[in-house]
Amino acid sequence: MKKIISTVLTLAIVVGLLAFFGPKLLHTCDDCEEFFVGPGYEPNALLDLIDESDTICRDCAEKHHAVEIALGKELEEFQKPLF
Repeated sequence: MKKIISTVLTLAIVVGLLAFFGPKLLHTCDDCEEFFVGPGYEPNALLDLIDESDTICRDCAEKHHAVEIALGKELEEFQKPLF
């Protein structure tokens, strides 16, 4: 009986964590439509007049921010915060 209760409790915790972190970590790139896992990156609004709430993948972020990266910025500066 204890094993069943611990299994159900563990599953409930896992489902709760997925419900909380899932929307923050599972995305579809708003630029290339590819699915990716992670917090994502902010698009370059000057490049494509994209809504700031959009989330793009790492490859698209490298293209969007190529000029800033060439001028010395790090790609991680454009990563969206998890919280």
